[in-house]
Amino acid sequence: MIPIDRSLIFRAVNIIVACFMVIGGVATILTGGFPQFIRGIFCILFGLIVFVFEFRLPSVLTQHVSFMFSFIGRGICKPFLIGCIILNQLPLAIASGVIVAVAGVAYCILQFVPNIEAPSNMSRSALDESLGGSSGGGRAAHWAQNNENSYGQSAANTGYAPEPVV
Repeated sequence: MIPIDRSLIFRAVNIIVACFMVIGGVATILTGGFPQFIRGIFCILFGLIVFVFEFRLPSVLTQHVSFMFSFIGRGICKPFLIGCIILNQLPLAIASGVIVAVAGVAYCILQFVPNIEAPSNMSRSALDESLGGSSGGGRAAHWAQNNENSYGQSAANTGYAPEPVV
């Protein structure tokens, strides 16, 4: 029997779920109305982000969606944020919403299964690598890290201690 790489299975599931997010977003737009249009665009964009994350981890996106790097983060996001938005009158939207929600619940369960490890693109190290090695991520964090000693010592490093209040 050929061993199956779990990482490939998770990637395939994420790609399929991303496609259903896009399909559900289009179906949401087709129901009509401006609020449905906005919800549909949101679902389509989020589906595209999930799809892109299976192939690349652009630092511009990863610094804002760090919840995508754990089973529980994806699990909570998919059924509640996307799955419920997609659900509406059209049968295609209902099917898409249910598939996305089931995948999300499955990810929530997988968070608590000890012998299941997250795929490489969902690990903390992938997040750190995409952000350039620091989990703070932004330009300010990188500047602070590179210019640690620009302004002299901090009060904690000089030995300053406030006098006790009597």
